[in-house]
Amino acid sequence: MKKVTLIFATTVLLVSGTGWTADDAEATIRLMGVAEAELPDAVTKHITLPEHLLLETEDQVAAVKQAEKGLAKANERNEHGNKGQERAAEAREHAAEMQEKAKENRKHRGRSKDDRPTPPETPPGRN
Repeated sequence: MKKVTLIFATTVLLVSGTGWTADDAEATIRLMGVAEAELPDAVTKHITLPEHLLLETEDQVAAVKQAEKGLAKANERNEHGNKGQERAAEAREHAAEMQEKAKENRKHRGRSKDDRPTPPETPPGRN
């Protein structure tokens, strides 16, 4: 059922698609003519920036300094993040060791009375 609905909706959109565009609207894409296709300048043009944009102004210098500060801060945070990753890896290793110890403790708990290790002696003065 979904396929039928999808096909119907697509057909309706395709048929009615040409009716909603205005004739005087500017086309964003058009086919190139034969003369344009043969001339490379028709496709590629050399664009130059205005002279006032090429000059280095105080605003541009300030923007470069701000960008350098931002880059330094981002690098510092990245290093801090790497330290966090290292600490997380250490924590995972520690957790794995604790898990192994817990498994050993469970093994020892299940032993018979004769197989258990001897408990430590009670300190003097405690009965």
